[in-house]
This record gives sequence, structure tokens and C-alpha cells, in this order.
Amino acid sequence: MKLLVLGADGRAHALVWKLFSSPGADVLVAPGNGGAALLAPQVDLDPGDAAAVARWAFAEGVELIVPADTASLAAGLVDEVVAMHIGVCGPAARAALIEHSRCFARALIERSGLPVPRGRVCGDLATAERYLAAQPMPVAIKADSPADGEGVYQDRYAALEALRARFGAMPAGAAGVVIEEYLPGLIIGFSALTDGSTALPMLPVRLYDRLGPTPDSPYAPGMGAVTGNSTYARKLGDYLHTRLILPLVRALERERLPYWGFLGVDCVVTEHGPRVTGLRCGLRDMEAQAVLPRLEDDLLPLIEAAITRRLGQVPPLRWRDEASVAIGLVAQGYPHHFPVGAALQGLGDVDEGVLVFHDQTHNPGGLRYTPAARSGGGLAALIMGAHQGQPAITVTGGHVVTVVALGATLAGARGRALLNAERIRFPGRTYREDVGAHEFR
Repeated sequence: MKLLVLGADGRAHALVWKLFSSPGADVLVAPGNGGAALLAPQVDLDPGDAAAVARWAFAEGVELIVPADTASLAAGLVDEVVAMHIGVCGPAARAALIEHSRCFARALIERSGLPVPRGRVCGDLATAERYLAAQPMPVAIKADSPADGEGVYQDRYAALEALRARFGAMPAGAAGVVIEEYLPGLIIGFSALTDGSTALPMLPVRLYDRLGPTPDSPYAPGMGAVTGNSTYARKLGDYLHTRLILPLVRALERERLPYWGFLGVDCVVTEHGPRVTGLRCGLRDMEAQAVLPRLEDDLLPLIEAAITRRLGQVPPLRWRDEASVAIGLVAQGYPHHFPVGAALQGLGDVDEGVLVFHDQTHNPGGLRYTPAARSGGGLAALIMGAHQGQPAITVTGGHVVTVVALGATLAGARGRALLNAERIRFPGRTYREDVGAHEFR
């Protein structure tokens, strides 16, 4: 089966890596990165241009598209390929609003009765100002589109100025902003694979999205992720699946929003339990890197079962009884200003069994897709070719790679991840040494 993974970050590399081992899978990636290009030929496509992706996929005989970057879903990829008999692991644009419109998601969460931070959707500036005036500080102000960002404000005047700036720069079609109480606590991501009625749970992931260990450290996504194999981790997964994912699947069905593919929730764990802060129609960056290495099952038939509404016939997913620790290696100055263009070194020094998923790299010697000729060779040949006499892989952004290690215990996985993170080198390399020091506390 010829399949296309859409995306350029670590999620795309992790999905390519997992699908690469599926028997009969012919994996392509668009646009990919320096690591994904070691396994799958790269295609020059913009995932956000759904019409162009659909035309290209149809012309090249692609049978399945797996979006790592869900911008294609919001742009209407499913609607574009509906008459082309191409499967897509993800919903139509109307349902993809759960991730790409925070206002839509907040309203759906409230109608579903899921636990959520105190707040409301404000469709105009006057309403937002009145609501903000009545709220205790600190507050989080979120743009309708996640791409337009959010901010946490301790000072009411600063929050008011930010609110006015957001409405002043609001793009056409935006539904407003979401104002919520700011809840400190652990950030947890949890996803399931669903066909709209059945949902197969994945693993809860602790996410590190601050540059340092303190709550006031700058927001910097991709610093780390952890999955545990303790009794508590299993109970947390069962709780999140029963209390959040299954009610959400039923809510989507009630709202007549056909849904298939990955369905995820982001939440903050408070003393009163988890509170949902966002919904997703795909795996989150760092979640994919930490979770997929623990999945023992072949991912491709699972995705096919979700698309064809056959997940009810699939047994529970099988997981390696190990913890995983994913450490993001970033350039000094991330997430604001950082050097690019330098060589990425030390990949050949990483221990066997430790994974390095690329986020923002370029491989001039990587595989390229051309309709007339296909590159051959196995995985070993691709990796050896990349490190013996080929042009160096270079850094193209602040979040460079993610080092992932598994172990029988969380401490063992963390030790391996830290040891191998130190072996990878690029100018200004830095990472959080506390990732994995605790499981879910």
C-alpha cells in the first residue's frame, strides 16, 4: 500500500518510523525532515494546501494519507479526496474544528459536560472586557486559532491590553477568544484511535512545555515527554479514557460530526482532578515520539480499521511494559532566537535501541520522491549511507531532535535518554535534565 505521511516535525518522523515496519507499506512523507528522509522519500508538498495534496495523491496512486500535521484536515483534505477513494486518518473539516477553533472546542466541551477550567467564549471585545473585569487573576487568553497563540497574565491591565491587541489583529472568520482561569499543574496529553463509536485508548503522556523546571519559565513546547508503566499510570489512562475520551466520542456522535482517526485531549491535573484545556484531531508533538515506540501492534491495520469503522473487531492494543522518556534537544535561545545551519553531530554514537526523532533538520543526502524512479535499499543501508560520506544533516530550527529511550523503570529510561542526549551535538545545544525525574507528580 502506498501511503503518505503529512508533516515536518517529530510527529511525522515518529509516524514514518512506525509505519515503515508495516509489511507491504510503501511510505512517503511530505515535506518531512532530515530524519524522516532516512526512511521515506520526501515530497515537496505543503500539508496546508489540501487541494494540491489531494491532486498529487490521486495522480501518484496514494491509497492512504496519515496527517501528522493536522492543518490539512482543517483545510478540508477529507472533503477533497472523498470522490478519489483515498483514505485519510482524520475527520472532515467540520469535525477538525475541535482542534483548530478553540471557541468551537470550548462550546463542545461545555455541552459534553467534561471538566474544564472556569471561563467562556467571548465573541466581541466589549463582552470580553466585561468578563475579564469580573475574573480573578491570573487568566489565560487564547486566540480562536491555536496558531495565533495564547498568553497567561498576572496583571489585569496587561491582560486588557493583550485582549484589545488580539481583537485588533483578529483574522476574518475567527469566532472570538477564550478567557479561562489559569490552572497550574501537570500537563497531560491522552489520545485514542476511534472510528466514531469504538475508541482504543493509547497512553497518558506527561508533557514538558516550559524552558525550565519552574512554572514561570518561558513557554517552550517540545521540551520533553514521559509515559509510565506503573499501576498509577495504568489507572490514570483508564480514568482519562472513561471520563474524557468516551464521553467526547458520544458527544461528537450526538452533534452529528462523523469522526475517525486519532482523537486527543490535553488537560491539566489539579487537586480536583483533570481539567480539559484543549482537544486534538491528531497525536500531539512529543506525544507521538513517546507513545509510538511502546506500541507493539502494527499501526497500519489499526488505521485502516478506524477508517472503515471496524475498530469494534480489533482487540485491545498491546504495549511494551516499559516506561519511555523523550527529551527535546533545542538550540540556545529557543523558542525565540537561535542559530540555524550548523551540522548535527553524534547521531552515530547513540546506543542501540535509543531512538532519535528529528524535528527541525535538513538532510541533503536524504531520499527524494520522483515518479519515474524509486530509491531502494533497506533501513541499514539508508542509515549507513547517511553517515558515511553523505552531506551532513543540518539544523533548521530551534527544536532540533528528540531523544527517546525505553526502560523497565522510569529511572532506567531517563538515565539512557540523558546519556545519549549528551552524545548529540550542535551549537548551543541544551535540554531539560529534569525530564522523567517524576512520572505524574
